[in-house]
Amino acid sequence: MRVPDPSKRARREVVAALIGAEAGAGIGLLLFAATPLAPLGLAATGALVGAGAVHARNTMVRRWLRAQLRAAR
Repeated sequence: MRVPDPSKRARREVVAALIGAEAGAGIGLLLFAATPLAPLGLAATGALVGAGAVHARNTMVRRWLRAQLRAAR
């Protein structure tokens, strides 16, 4: 059996998209189980929101860090 390389981790956006899709599907099943394709739509929406939120957070942290480094000069 092949052991995965621990230095090659999944990107945070991918993990956030998977978690968002799981949460969206779960909410869709609980709230809109009778509506056809509603869980699938909420899973796709959750994936987009999860990946977008992590990307936005990383961008904001990067900008903040650059501003701090420029101010230190």
